[in-house]
Amino acid sequence: MACFVLCWVLMIESPERPDSDLPEDRPSVLIIDDELGPSESLRMILSSYYNVYLCRDGQEGLEALRRHPIDVVTLDLRMPSMGGIDVLKQIKQIDPEVEVIIVTAYASLETAVQGLRWGAFDYICKPFDVPHIAELVDRAIKRRRARLYGRRSREHFLGNLSHELRTPLSAIIGYSSILAEELATTANPEQLSALSRIQANAVELLNLIEGVLILNGIDAGEISPNIVDFDAVELVQHVLGQFANQAEEKGVTLATNIAQEHVFLRNDPNKLARIVWGLIDHALKFGSGGTLTVQLEPHPTSGGLRFLLLDPSSSIDAAELQLAIDGYLQDDIRGRRRDRGLGIGLRVAVQFTRMLGGRLRVRHLEPGGTRLELQIPSWDLHRSSSLH
Repeated sequence: MACFVLCWVLMIESPERPDSDLPEDRPSVLIIDDELGPSESLRMILSSYYNVYLCRDGQEGLEALRRHPIDVVTLDLRMPSMGGIDVLKQIKQIDPEVEVIIVTAYASLETAVQGLRWGAFDYICKPFDVPHIAELVDRAIKRRRARLYGRRSREHFLGNLSHELRTPLSAIIGYSSILAEELATTANPEQLSALSRIQANAVELLNLIEGVLILNGIDAGEISPNIVDFDAVELVQHVLGQFANQAEEKGVTLATNIAQEHVFLRNDPNKLARIVWGLIDHALKFGSGGTLTVQLEPHPTSGGLRFLLLDPSSSIDAAELQLAIDGYLQDDIRGRRRDRGLGIGLRVAVQFTRMLGGRLRVRHLEPGGTRLELQIPSWDLHRSSSLH
């Protein structure tokens, strides 16, 4: 098999060198295949034009993907310890934009459909045709680079737009606040209510704009944790106070059940405040009244923090919400048309939770509603990337 492929390599014209939208980077290809002959042959074909990494099993390949900037993965389906489809799912979790070409000797309609369903770029059978696979890799890299270029252009545009919008919004918030103070004793209730609504909507829009800036910053790698010691109880109570008016307007009672007076953490308080804000904001948007209960306690095993949000009135399916949080659902879940989707606030909360080494879990409440559990470690006690 290897000799056959090598002969083809000597006979064909060299594949076209890919045009990179990012000229400072040489494209990188990761080969995950436990069969020595095909994987070595593929490495020989590609190594003249790309950085090539070769791994013999799925777990080793996933570790390589975490360590190196990979553009394209060629993936065998039948490997020891972890099947190719499971590897594909985890690849898309690590980086959804990495292109994956399935290369297998055990082709079937079922595996082809599974691969394409989970975002594979293409599907090719062994023994592979060398010009075909070289051309596939070239196409996949061009699509990957075009996406990266487009994303960076979009991030630059959104960043500039967000900064431009903040200036007039800050003026609206400031002057409406001054008017509210000066007219507190002379304006009628309807006028004061209108001013209050202007302020509330302007603040909400400002939060959305800042959310866009945060997500852009995370994607660009410009945001990192700032670790300090702080009291999580004081922080959560401060965030809850920001929702008093919004909860009253929606007919929601905000209840707290805090196990002890202080819970001290070593982590990033500003990002944790943004996480809690996003979770409560999401619950108020998708709830329909009743009582929203916040529970706060030290985590019983990790020494960090456990934050629970019990929302018996939530209209969102718990299983779908968990899939969206885990990144399996690319689109917004049911209810998005009425309530504007998952929202930027929740997306920021998910990204910051991962950044702080935490975890979000969702469970169904009986007879209805959702239970959101946030776990955040204290970094002097727990330094791994996630809680278990």
